[in-house]
Amino acid sequence: MSSRPPKSVGQPPATLSEPKARVARPPKALRRRHKLISLVYALGLLLVFILSLLLLPADTGLGKLLWGMQDTALTLTY
Repeated sequence: MSSRPPKSVGQPPATLSEPKARVARPPKALRRRHKLISLVYALGLLLVFILSLLLLPADTGLGKLLWGMQDTALTLTY
């Protein structure tokens, strides 16, 4: 014979009826610091993107599109 106690048919297992352990949330200062780090990271990525656009050569690809209008504006003013 087995050593386990018999199951009760009408009740769920004891592990399901116990309240779930709550995970402690980090303090507000830690969450605020994490948000600040994320914001600075996103701004850094944006800055790198803008600088890469500024460093495009004026005679090829997207640089021609961006800086081509500037060249035509200069020729029209003379």
